[in-house]
Amino acid sequence: MNGTRLNALLLVTLLFGQLLLMAGSVRRADGSRLLRDWLATATSPVVSAAGAVGGAVHGVGGGLSELWVAQRRNRDLEAELGRLRTELRSAREDVLENERLRRMLDMREQLAPRSIGASVVTANVAGRTKLLVVDRGSRSGVRPDLPVVAWGGAVGRVLEVGPDHAVVRLLTDEESGVAGVVQRSRAKGIVLGQGTDEMELAYVPRFSDVVHGDRVVTSGFDGVFPRGFGIGRVFEVRDVPDGSQRVRIAPEVDFDSLEEVLVLLEPVGGELLDDPEPGGPA
Repeated sequence: MNGTRLNALLLVTLLFGQLLLMAGSVRRADGSRLLRDWLATATSPVVSAAGAVGGAVHGVGGGLSELWVAQRRNRDLEAELGRLRTELRSAREDVLENERLRRMLDMREQLAPRSIGASVVTANVAGRTKLLVVDRGSRSGVRPDLPVVAWGGAVGRVLEVGPDHAVVRLLTDEESGVAGVVQRSRAKGIVLGQGTDEMELAYVPRFSDVVHGDRVVTSGFDGVFPRGFGIGRVFEVRDVPDGSQRVRIAPEVDFDSLEEVLVLLEPVGGELLDDPEPGGPA
């Protein structure tokens, strides 16, 4: 055991001496430079790899930053585009509304100076009952049975009235009726609502001159509507067994798109707008 320890101690002493000799030789031969060269050679692969990794990380980071900036700009552009589209739709709506109001004003000045403009609040035109609710009522002088018109055409008559609203029964309602006349031939009848999107000119004698495409207007004989306001166009004429004709009419006014109407407060003539021959035979 003592011999083994002695041999180990001798070996350590020899190694230590060898290291001292090597250190001395390194110092004598500009060892600091050799050591630096050796370290640079030994570590250059590691440094190169680290530089490559750092460059790649920097490239990826730069790419992600540019992508984030591009996405943010895209979102900003989409938001701006949405805002411009909204403004464009609003401007178009303003133009259309101004045009409708201008036409209603022209109509009021020409045909219905004693009338009240009203906006459509809601409508029930899906079933056989065809009604509108407008935003004018008894406070504005509206009362039941007054005629309601739109640009160039009859709409219906007032059914019920509240202080600030009125219910209007459309000409297409199944309980609606208005005296009508064929504008071209002056053939007369009663325009009856069918609860659908069409009407019928009833009680027209078989010998009356009515053809496809004729325009039917109010005759004024019912004591409600003044004469000359458009009702619709004939699209079918057929004889029926009772000796009369069945005349089917497509409405002139698009009731589904009504937004403004005029409530007539007193009888007026519609000839200036609708009758191409003012003063012709009634």
